[in-house]
Amino acid sequence: MPKMKLVVVGNGMAGARAVEEVLARGGADQFDIAMFGDEPYGNYNRIMLSNILSGAQDASEIFINPLSWYGENGIKLHAGARVTEIDRAARVVISENGTREDYDKLLIATGSRSFIPHMAGLNTAEGKIKPGIFGFRTIDDCNGIIAMAKRSQRAAVIGGGLLGLEAARGLINHDCEVHVVHLAGHLMEMQLDGTGGAILKSSMETMGIHVHLRKLTVGILGDDNVTGLTFKDGSTLDCDMVVVAAGIKPNAEIGLRCGLTVERAIVVDNHMRSVDDRNVYAVGECAQHRGRVYGLVAPLWEQAKVFAEHITSRNPDAAYHGSKLATKLKVMGVELASMGITEPAEDRDEIIQFTDPRKAPTRS
Repeated sequence: MPKMKLVVVGNGMAGARAVEEVLARGGADQFDIAMFGDEPYGNYNRIMLSNILSGAQDASEIFINPLSWYGENGIKLHAGARVTEIDRAARVVISENGTREDYDKLLIATGSRSFIPHMAGLNTAEGKIKPGIFGFRTIDDCNGIIAMAKRSQRAAVIGGGLLGLEAARGLINHDCEVHVVHLAGHLMEMQLDGTGGAILKSSMETMGIHVHLRKLTVGILGDDNVTGLTFKDGSTLDCDMVVVAAGIKPNAEIGLRCGLTVERAIVVDNHMRSVDDRNVYAVGECAQHRGRVYGLVAPLWEQAKVFAEHITSRNPDAAYHGSKLATKLKVMGVELASMGITEPAEDRDEIIQFTDPRKAPTRS
């Protein structure tokens, strides 16, 4: 019996994990697998990017599947090839550089990107992001931030959630003054109540990071390069580089262009299959299940297993019913645990443990 062709658009943590799950179920005997990835690398652990930024690890240490892994497992990887078109009628995927792959089954695992809100002065006259402004999502982002931090006096991080605090933690190791600017009244308001956020703020300030709360950034100062931020209340902050960690945006545009139902992300059923096409699946941050989009690792792993069980027919009835989140974090040496379905702070059960702030923070 000839093999079917499985094409995976996305070589991040969700896409690569889904392929691992397929291989673990004997999928190599059922499918010829081809993958497309935007970045010219193998699959790496984005959770560890803050360690790259801080200098605690080298980029080579965070790879989960190096480039050699793909060939060893019979996978055709198109690295550095951004997919621009999916023709569902012809069942073909086309990349920006003209690479084409036919498919019988398609998995979209394009993940997400840094959300950079509109601000005055964000772009140059040519329409490009102004030099000195960075997202924090990829190895290339880290390399750019590190290079800029080494010649900067003061760095501003927009966003006091987990990603922003990790960026701030990394920046303090590059001899520049670090400021965190946050819209809410306390840090990590999605995970912490006001008391927990206040203690976290105190810990950060003890480490030399300046925290500005209830500040809405409305503009980037400077003509050709960043010279500062301006806020809605009229105040300003001098800085010569900015890291924007104001959230993420699902990379769901490819689904929209090929006619799939897209709300916040690509809408899928309990098999992680598009509600419009039985041959198209989506997992990870580009997938919306029962109205929710998950950005943590555990739900992505669960989705990958359901996809693999279903597509290999190991368990055609395998179903994803959503995830109840139990997340353990360590930020700036403060250990946090947030459990249960996300609700407003007054309705959420939380356990917060504080440890030695000199310990290196990690996230899991």
